[in-house]
Amino acid sequence: MSHSSISNSKVKKHASGEIWLFLRRILTFLFPFLIISIILEFGLWKTGDLWAPQYALHQQQASANESIYGPRFFSDQFNIYKLSGIRYRHPSILVIGSSRVMQIRDIMFHPLETEFYNGGGLLRNAFDLEAFAAMLMRGELPLPKVLIIGIDPWWLRTNYGETTWLHDSDERFSFAGHIEAFRQIVKKGAFQKVFAATSSLKSPVFGHETIGTFARIDGTGFRKDGSSLYPPKVLLEFMETPIYVDRESPSIIDRIQMARREFSLPAVIDEKRVNLIVKALSLIQKKGVEVHAFMPPFSTEAFEALETSPPLNQWWDYYKNEFPKLLEKNNIMLVPVSHPVQFDLNDTYMFDGWHPSEVYIGDLMKRMIEQAPDSSYLKNVNIENLTALIEKASIPLTFHLPSTSYP
Repeated sequence: MSHSSISNSKVKKHASGEIWLFLRRILTFLFPFLIISIILEFGLWKTGDLWAPQYALHQQQASANESIYGPRFFSDQFNIYKLSGIRYRHPSILVIGSSRVMQIRDIMFHPLETEFYNGGGLLRNAFDLEAFAAMLMRGELPLPKVLIIGIDPWWLRTNYGETTWLHDSDERFSFAGHIEAFRQIVKKGAFQKVFAATSSLKSPVFGHETIGTFARIDGTGFRKDGSSLYPPKVLLEFMETPIYVDRESPSIIDRIQMARREFSLPAVIDEKRVNLIVKALSLIQKKGVEVHAFMPPFSTEAFEALETSPPLNQWWDYYKNEFPKLLEKNNIMLVPVSHPVQFDLNDTYMFDGWHPSEVYIGDLMKRMIEQAPDSSYLKNVNIENLTALIEKASIPLTFHLPSTSYP
């Protein structure tokens, strides 16, 4: 063998040894992170945060008892969860809109509870409604008999939402989604909460079955009917101090007065978005669906701020006065925007500046049913039962109070 061959062999062996040494050092460095990642993945699976929304929904609906779905450490992809809920339940009465309609519950529609589903959180803008209507037209979703849609004023304005999220994929199946979840856990120092949620199978106070860290630790999330259960802590705090609190951050009144976020300037009506909303609702109607538009209420202080804000006045006035006329022209029934004082109530019937309590929204549903034509499927609802539910409500925020104290 030549001298050069021996030299090359030694060089190759040396290079190979250096590579393995480098890899061993890298693996030694990454090993603790790998172990932590495996432990976190296991913890998130045990809590239910890591469950695909479709799987979580099927487990929830199969339960004989009330079950609350409330993940924390993955993005709140209501689009996937709520679309799955619509397909699973095949509701005759379907609610869609943003989080501002999530307090509409099945018990308001007795004896049609099993025919109801709340798809609140599914829609964020006019383009989501367009995509939803297209899915109904293509038969990708079951057609309800009654569609109740909450329409927010910012859906009508320029520069608010340019795309739909109804076709987004589940971030739980992406590497980036897991990295972001771990980052949030580390940032918020939430290791203890994750592992506490692995053993706490019941929600605090109400004792509901739970899926997800929020549901198990804070007792909040979606009920089986798709409606939202607010944290019991909020209800118990209200019992101690029964005053109105705007729990949004920043508060809605501040957003209005400072023209921030949904109320940013310029607040200009976009005819394209307006026509898109009306066209989508008209297409759904042509499929034989009874459509009821619903303008979710504001707190009285927020409503009055909108009324007296010159920069927002033109946009707000169109939404409040002109847009309802356009809907009426297209034979779309409507419950107009309101505030508690208009019904001899006060702002304690609001969770914050723009989320009504289930008691207040129950009264608005009653008005919707009462104004519906005699041929409406909603006339099958027992209005006396709904009236009694409202009148016997424990506190302005909820029909039923938790029976035990919050830890």
